Amino acid sequence: MNGIFSALVTVFGIMLLGLFAERRRILAPTMALCLNQFVYWIGLPALIFTQMCSIPMTGEASTFIWSFLAASFVCYLLAYLFFSGFWRSHRPETTIRTLAAVFPNAAFFGLPFIFMVFPDNEPAATVGMLGALLYTGVFLVADGTLDILASSSGNDRRGLGKKLLGEVIHNPMIVAAVLGACVGFSGLPLPKSILNITQMLGSTASPCALFGMGMVLSAQLSGSYGAGDNAESFSKKNLTLICVAKLLLQPLFTCLVLILAGCSPIAVAVGTFTAGMPTGTMVYILGERYHACPTESSMTVIASTILSLVSLPLVMLAMQFAGLV
Repeated sequence: MNGIFSALVTVFGIMLLGLFAERRRILAPTMALCLNQFVYWIGLPALIFTQMCSIPMTGEASTFIWSFLAASFVCYLLAYLFFSGFWRSHRPETTIRTLAAVFPNAAFFGLPFIFMVFPDNEPAATVGMLGALLYTGVFLVADGTLDILASSSGNDRRGLGKKLLGEVIHNPMIVAAVLGACVGFSGLPLPKSILNITQMLGSTASPCALFGMGMVLSAQLSGSYGAGDNAESFSKKNLTLICVAKLLLQPLFTCLVLILAGCSPIAVAVGTFTAGMPTGTMVYILGERYHACPTESSMTVIASTILSLVSLPLVMLAMQFAGLV
């Protein structure tokens, strides 16, 4: 447990520094956006590319990929059934709440956490990378659903497939993963200079992501979000249900699926941790884009992040009791 508490102190310590910097106006208000853009377009892709170059796509990796994907999509379907009143209500708010209950902050929050809990553990880093990438699937499903609900004409809907394909092609993390996997499959060694560049850039991803996340949370806590939201779209009951589903039920279900699929103990442990991460900030961004309960989604990100201080140690205790870590 010392490892997880040390990781929590480190992760939340850097976030608190970002929060303090934003509150004291030490940095420009646009710095959070700049940091997040740097991490999204440069830091994380460099980290993922470097890692994917060395991933052995063996049967074990394939088993984890398919079982993890299955767990994430089943969780999404179950959450959608619940929030839609068993298929009776198909509104943008339903999709946002569903995504909030199943889409973890696996990249900006999860990867730094996993790297610190499992230091210098190549298999753990590999599973964390794959988990962060695989959750892109449910995000694209939610984005596509919101586009369909927002479309007013058949022409808009016919262009949906092209739009989603464009999002995949322009997603820097997916592109970096594909390029890294191609290099790994080819067996060609990377030039030392290229490897040094990607490693140095990748090493900046975790601290910059956490610092920027702290600044974003500070701005949200100050009330500079959801100005166009109305009181009816915010529900404490929904907030509670989403946090319980995200922080407890989803990691439990994912753990069971990975065990039944025959994944290795380290894959089960890291996959469970990834599933148990707090709600990703992209949920709030989608809520703002489609004007679907942005206040509720923002509060979900904040509440689940704070509550993860308790839920993640509980997940670790469960992993230790099961003999997985």
